[in-house]
Amino acid sequence: MGDSLDAPVFEADKHPPMGQNDPPLRCPCRKARAVNFPWHSLHSIIGGLSAIDVPQLDVDGREGAVAFLACYGFDWELEAHRDEVEKIRREAVAFIEGELLDAERVPAEIREQTDVPELLVWASSEQPSPRRQWTCALLRVMHTAAHCSSFFNERYASHIREQVLARFEPHLHLDEEGLRLGDDDEAIALVDFEIKPVKPARSVLMKLLHKPENVAADVFDRVGVRFVTRDRLDALLVAHRLRQQNIVMFANVKPSRSRNTLIDLEWFQTELERLEAAGPELPADWRTARDELRRIAERAPAAGGTDERSHNPFSSSTYRAIQFTCRQMIRVPAPNEERGEVRFFFPFEVQILDEESHRQSRAGRASHARYKHRQREAVRRRVLGGLVDVL
Repeated sequence: MGDSLDAPVFEADKHPPMGQNDPPLRCPCRKARAVNFPWHSLHSIIGGLSAIDVPQLDVDGREGAVAFLACYGFDWELEAHRDEVEKIRREAVAFIEGELLDAERVPAEIREQTDVPELLVWASSEQPSPRRQWTCALLRVMHTAAHCSSFFNERYASHIREQVLARFEPHLHLDEEGLRLGDDDEAIALVDFEIKPVKPARSVLMKLLHKPENVAADVFDRVGVRFVTRDRLDALLVAHRLRQQNIVMFANVKPSRSRNTLIDLEWFQTELERLEAAGPELPADWRTARDELRRIAERAPAAGGTDERSHNPFSSSTYRAIQFTCRQMIRVPAPNEERGEVRFFFPFEVQILDEESHRQSRAGRASHARYKHRQREAVRRRVLGGLVDVL
């Protein structure tokens, strides 16, 4: 597959509104009058459709809009809650204009409407119109922005980064021979070790907008490290050493987040077992044995069973890496000394690439800039929907 990415087809496109001949139902949330079944909402509740892919809302007037907000978690009668919603609204407008629109701006009627219950009513209009489209686009981003915050990250970010990085730093050594993981005979030469910078709020928002569930609990790379090795064998040896030295706890790895597109691990294991069975055994000397393992690893195919694009549609098919997400127990002093400490698990991401894969990720088809472009175009289509075709 090339660098271009076709706009994704979201589930909302698969569920047209109810036909005219379907029987009306009595719905107590709509003042007990006969209404059509709210198919879009139901597809979101029980059909797996993401809320931001719903093409319109279904609230009944201002009273219904205020009740909708209360159910969401905001009491419109409270000034503090209104201020919180207004902050989210402004952030959403700025995001759409700064990230998703090239030269256009959100129409003034939408951008200047601070009465969010009124926006909910506009988004519930049964008649398609540009106003409903723009309002729904704004509400999609507002919904996602409301989920961007992470209590533990916002409150304990410095403690989290310090404690996660403290696991790695004692094992990194720099001398005249270069950077190494470990300081013994089995130390692994590193081309580089990178610490992921703090993710800006807009990057988190963009990331969540392309996730089906789009909640902040699904952002696993707020803290992360990257190892760059000389070759693929050393990448495997880094993963091995991280486990062997208890730098990461394998029992706390989130299996669904583990990716390997760098080397076919089963092929490599099978090849080693075949050699050991046929004899002679690998040399007892570690350096000699590692040279033999390196030759075997160079013949290994890239992993094909965990294609990154099946997990992240914006990654290039040429991207090759080992990566996994681990959770670490974080302990911080409690605000009240009598309570002792606050403890919680927090995820961090580890990436391991060989030098060639890292080079391609920086300048080749798998470059981060192109990844971001593909992501931005898909999010733009998802948020703005049919407006993209007329802008």
